[in-house]
Amino acid sequence: MAVKADFAKLDSIESRKSGGENLYLRLYQAKMAQNPSAHRFSDPSLVQKERDALTRWIRDCDDRTSPLNLQLLFAFSVPSREALDFIVGLKRQIISVGAGVGYWEFLLQQRGCDVLAFDSNQVYPEGLHYISVKTGGPEVLASHGDRALFLAWPDADESSKLSTDCLNHYKGDVIIHIGELFGETLSSDPWGQSTSKAFQLTLGERFRCVTRMQLPNWPGHADTLTLWRRIPVAVDCDGALFHYFDLPRKRYWPECST
Repeated sequence: MAVKADFAKLDSIESRKSGGENLYLRLYQAKMAQNPSAHRFSDPSLVQKERDALTRWIRDCDDRTSPLNLQLLFAFSVPSREALDFIVGLKRQIISVGAGVGYWEFLLQQRGCDVLAFDSNQVYPEGLHYISVKTGGPEVLASHGDRALFLAWPDADESSKLSTDCLNHYKGDVIIHIGELFGETLSSDPWGQSTSKAFQLTLGERFRCVTRMQLPNWPGHADTLTLWRRIPVAVDCDGALFHYFDLPRKRYWPECST
């Protein structure tokens, strides 16, 4: 009955907000419990009939509870409790560009985080927004270098320049990346499905990854939360150059709890 009650909350934006609770995570867990073999949809050993059935289950546009429709209603990546707690624990103001409907940003606000959300596209009407998503693109970052930059699946494909434009306008020192990265993807594109090759190469030149956390993953996804800090001035240590970072004790977080 609890599962049916959760899916009934899809009817309106107010019920989906669900008092600030992480409804999306509960729906994800319920859906994957229904079809735990869905991750095998790309397994070459499957017969085509089985593959078609799994792909249809994942991407059924006529089923409002399909993973595809849930991603469109909430976010491409599923926020875990650990991920939200980690971001709040940074005690940083956040700025998000390419926020979409602003679901992650909404959950962070509900936990006391100061979040500004921007998006320049018109894909999602205002009635689908979980918080106020202001109209704006990467250019807004030039005046918000005091905030940590939150980027969640900003690029639709390799031709997108949103992520690289954000990187070029952002003058701050912390980036929170949600999605896939080089080599950590099930896509045929080794750079993953969420940020372009150009962005990731430039990110690695200007920042260093200091924390990595696995996120709940829909079939075909390999999402993580990674925290990046801007590279400080290099120090010459007996002929070798090093950058100093005050690394956290726990740099690699295991799979989120259920």
